[in-house]
Amino acid sequence: MDFREFLANVQSIRNYENDSVKDIILGDIKAYLGEINTTVGREKGFSFILFEKGAEIYNKLEGVGGYSGIMIKSPHYIGLSLSADRTETEFLGAYFMQSIVKKLFGMELGSCWINIRNVSGEIKASILNDEKCNINYMLAFGKIDEKVLKQKSPSMLIQNVSSLYKTNPYGTQVVENTGLDSARLGVGEIVYLYEWGKEADYEELENRGIADLFYYVRNAPSYKNIQPCRFILKDGEAYLAILNPDNKENYVDAGIMMYTAEGLAKDFGIPGKWNFVEDKAINKDYSIVARIEL
Repeated sequence: MDFREFLANVQSIRNYENDSVKDIILGDIKAYLGEINTTVGREKGFSFILFEKGAEIYNKLEGVGGYSGIMIKSPHYIGLSLSADRTETEFLGAYFMQSIVKKLFGMELGSCWINIRNVSGEIKASILNDEKCNINYMLAFGKIDEKVLKQKSPSMLIQNVSSLYKTNPYGTQVVENTGLDSARLGVGEIVYLYEWGKEADYEELENRGIADLFYYVRNAPSYKNIQPCRFILKDGEAYLAILNPDNKENYVDAGIMMYTAEGLAKDFGIPGKWNFVEDKAINKDYSIVARIEL
């Protein structure tokens, strides 16, 4: 599946049919989670857990956790369990959680991120049956309730706010129809050239063959659409940075952003090899979190 197709069509689904997903499909999902846990998670301090009995999870989290504080009811959930309290663990966990979103999308299942970071440790321990690990995020997933979905407006629309679009695609915004009219940042606002704050010229991006990549990458989801991620473009590579590095949720957004950037890079024939960066620089405004070859 073309990654741009996934990015354009995936939605956070909050309404599901009551029917459980077929056992054979759940088995496929469980196998995918097991592969991630074995190949990466065990070493890096995280693991994914499939909760087949969604009602039990919903009852524990109703009123205390969920999407913007509202618990999403679904037949099944996937939990991200953390055994290490490191920024790299937050980053990688989010990267692979978003890969699960794409996996479910390819199975024609809906999903929605659920933030339970501020839920009490006692409730989290009861979910995991383990007081040594932590859990900050879950995915609700299941068969989409199409009747409810059809009643909703499209989640995104593209709005040209510049009369010079042909020469200035920076003027195009993607507006999420969430009732908040929150707009995605323009390309020039998220991509810097060589140094922090120096906007990359569109012609420069076009000459490097990566203008379209950064045009689409803006659509990577972020918590409450805060959009804390920025790219610092250098020769043959780009560094992914986040604003407000003291906020751990921004590392989660960065993991999702890197998954999106890598997927788009491969769409455009770019290998997009990347690695996490432990930024040792003392900078209160931003922090480098990863490097990707472009």
